[in-house]
Amino acid sequence: MPRPRLNIPPPQLSAGQASYVLDCLIADRRISASEVNRYVSDMHREISDLESRLQTLRAHAGVAAPAAATSGATTGKRRGRPPGRPPGSGKRRGRPPGSGNKAAAPAPPMAAPLAAAVAPVKRRRRARITPEQLASRQLQGRYLGLIRQIPASRRGQFQKIAKEAGREAAINAMKSAVGR
Repeated sequence: MPRPRLNIPPPQLSAGQASYVLDCLIADRRISASEVNRYVSDMHREISDLESRLQTLRAHAGVAAPAAATSGATTGKRRGRPPGRPPGSGKRRGRPPGSGNKAAAPAPPMAAPLAAAVAPVKRRRRARITPEQLASRQLQGRYLGLIRQIPASRRGQFQKIAKEAGREAAINAMKSAVGR
């Protein structure tokens, strides 16, 4: 028969003691680092849930949100490298962050007057490519796919063929060299 647990208050630990105990638990494999990260992310999620609940309650009560909550003072900077760009790369590739076709989140009731004052962002249309450009890109893709299969010591001769006779001739020569 299981014994009932006693409601024993948790021990009062300093930050250093808590860190030491956590390190020992991880070292003894009683808890994993991923579990610790999960608890930390749950803490941040719970904070954001409480903030949204407070905002909803303030909106229903007709009380304006304090200035610190609306100015973004509660959101701290994220630690680490910003997302989206690999270290050491110069130019960003792909779509800019946030430009995906995700459904927009509904605005809170207090932000409706502010949203009406902001002009909508115009999206740039993607330039259409001509059939000649498409054919050239497809040809270049075939060329690159084959040149990567050629040893580096022999690539020069196929590059010379591409310059003199064109990419089609180089592709045909590479296909015969690769055995296709």
